[in-house]
Amino acid sequence: MAAGPGTALLMDARVRHSPEAERIDTRGEPPVWRTELPDGSSAWVASGYDAARRVLTDADFAKPAVRGGERWTRYLGFTGPQVTDSIVRSMGNTDGDLHRQLRELGASAFTPERVRAAVDRSEGVAEDLLDAVAGSGRADLVHDFAHPFGVRAITGLLGYPDDFVRRVLELPRWGPSPLFDPPGSADRERYAAEREAMSELLHDLVAFRRRRPGADAVSGMIAHADAAGLDEGQLTSTLFLLLVATYEPVADFLTSSLYSLWHRPDLLAEPDTVLDGLDELLRYTSPLAATMPRFALRPTELYGAQLEAGDAVIAHIALANRDPQRFADPNRLDMTRGSGQDLVFAHGSHFCLGSGLAVGLCRTALGAVLRRLPGLAAAQPLDTLPWQRGSTGRITHLHVTAGLTALPVTFQPRHAEVS
Repeated sequence: MAAGPGTALLMDARVRHSPEAERIDTRGEPPVWRTELPDGSSAWVASGYDAARRVLTDADFAKPAVRGGERWTRYLGFTGPQVTDSIVRSMGNTDGDLHRQLRELGASAFTPERVRAAVDRSEGVAEDLLDAVAGSGRADLVHDFAHPFGVRAITGLLGYPDDFVRRVLELPRWGPSPLFDPPGSADRERYAAEREAMSELLHDLVAFRRRRPGADAVSGMIAHADAAGLDEGQLTSTLFLLLVATYEPVADFLTSSLYSLWHRPDLLAEPDTVLDGLDELLRYTSPLAATMPRFALRPTELYGAQLEAGDAVIAHIALANRDPQRFADPNRLDMTRGSGQDLVFAHGSHFCLGSGLAVGLCRTALGAVLRRLPGLAAAQPLDTLPWQRGSTGRITHLHVTAGLTALPVTFQPRHAEVS
């Protein structure tokens, strides 16, 4: 069973985020379909709202650490066991009691007070970053703003010392991982080196805070992990998840939102309307477009698809949030649409732990750019802007995102005042 023609078109973020999508009708197309992966294997994709929601909540579909087996071990084998274990053993890859324990570990950092303080601080971070480019009239909003904004926001919440913030900023954007590339591919080799650098940074951070504990969130997480009997790999994996699951979606939200708004100059001229409709913009852009695979525990019928035990299933959030069975005119960006039960932050026990922080940061970032950069325009034709691999066609990298790797822009420069 393959994707329907409309569904296949909407897999391309360039189409999905443009008015062209309004002419696409996916009614009657299969909500679950099979896709070939770059390494020659295959996976099921749940793109219908009800199907994706079931995959996200049904115990018949388990996370990799529960049911991934040899296949998933092979996918994760970019690096040796020690480095791999320090990155992948978070709540995102587990279920059941262990998932609950690891989620509690992450929640110990994301207290309401810390989240509020981080969102408040992010306004100053945004102003500082935009001050640095305001006089030039040109910038790359990924490298000059969105990425450092997200990094500084989450490292500020967690209490990273300045040297560690610098080290995170020096790493490439994590982006979508090439889990489905054939072994030995150039992207897998690059990703392995980046994973080793990230692992070293996180272990150094934990060692630093063990020597010099404080009132920061990382010190609190270390104490929580020790008390709960969690090991260092689970601790660093959780730190990794909190880090990249914040800064990557925030950057992708900003770039995909601006791409969408440039197609709709009437909306771009009304920033207050845009920010008032932030829930709709999040549904429309769905910056985290798809989940890591889950695996069928037993033969299962899933909305017309017959799955065998061990089959991989990807919940495609961006397409589920465009399901005409769930949303009226789903491919239209409608700022008057009331907030509904979309899947922007997933669903069920794996609902995004940092959703409140993400909404606050997305609002701050987009609002600051629209307010501070008058005459904002893309510096090259929209159809030539570079999207992350996996955003513009069939599934290649995971997580499948909907963001740009670069966003060159022009705007009216702000000249320094002369006293």
